Amino acid sequence: MYADDRLPRFAPGHSPVVRWNATLPLIAAEDGSPILLPFHRWAFSLNEGDLLAVSPGVEADGSWRFLSYGERAWGAAGACDRPWPYLEELLRRPLAAVGANGVLRLPEEAERLREGPVVLHAEVEAHTRAFTLQPQDDRTHDMDWLLEARYVLPILPGFQVMLPDDLLWILDLGKDDQLAYEICLDLAEYEPWDLKAPPEGRSLITLGPGGLLALPHALRVPAALKPNAKVGLKVIFWYGVKLEIRPEIV
Repeated sequence: MYADDRLPRFAPGHSPVVRWNATLPLIAAEDGSPILLPFHRWAFSLNEGDLLAVSPGVEADGSWRFLSYGERAWGAAGACDRPWPYLEELLRRPLAAVGANGVLRLPEEAERLREGPVVLHAEVEAHTRAFTLQPQDDRTHDMDWLLEARYVLPILPGFQVMLPDDLLWILDLGKDDQLAYEICLDLAEYEPWDLKAPPEGRSLITLGPGGLLALPHALRVPAALKPNAKVGLKVIFWYGVKLEIRPEIV
């Protein structure tokens, strides 16, 4: 189990999630404000106190679209020499804020979202990272969704990698927890496992301190043996969770 119960501090604009499209209901605080659960905040790299730029949505009447102000500001600053026009446009929009425990503090324009149940539509693709909130209607929403996150990890001495803190936290993994794995060519597939015997055809491995993971011999391909070599880690949430590790080709 993860040793630190505090939420990790997510870096603005550095969410590992690269794909997620889903529509799901939100719970509300006592005053009706929507609550972003820890999983949502991890997927959008949001911390308490972060600002979100808000604009009317196009999906339905009364819907509002939310963009991370910090992510857009960092992106504009890194993409051009004079980012102010882009930041000025963001600041002209109403702003929401992430409060304690994920309670979303809405601007006056979007206050109607506090009047009843709402659903969140997640939009994370190659060039889009936003979510839309809209009042819940009588339609049945498909809960079959897929989320994909990616990391690049340096190979440490002893042919090991350290799993990222935010991933350990969201999966509730830590020292002495086990993963079941199998090898296919230069790809290792892992999944958290809390039973003594692994599924047929898989082996068990135990995490070390801080999430240290020893890599199997099958991944010791020439590219992985070079100085400063890295592995790519893909995390897939779909009917459970799966971690895929393969050497990173530079």
